[in-house]
Amino acid sequence: MASLKIWTGILDRFEADIALAVSGGFPPAWEPPLDAGPLPAELAPQARRVLEAQADAMDLLARMKHDAGTQLGALAAVPAGPVFERPLLLDIRG
Repeated sequence: MASLKIWTGILDRFEADIALAVSGGFPPAWEPPLDAGPLPAELAPQARRVLEAQADAMDLLARMKHDAGTQLGALAAVPAGPVFERPLLLDIRG
């Protein structure tokens, strides 16, 4: 029975950490409990959902990281300097 309570807490914590991460927060460091024992069979469906949510979150965060890198690259391409040294208009029609 103690193992069920411990694992429920672990899975709930994972779900909360995933939600925090995809909303832009930083989950706190996690240390696994040493006395959790094996996952109780009745928690297997929740564990599978958590695993799928983690994979989805990792994909989302990877895309967000890529997009941010692309935007930073575009910003870095804009010349720096005093305003009078930069063009005032950008010809996008060519």
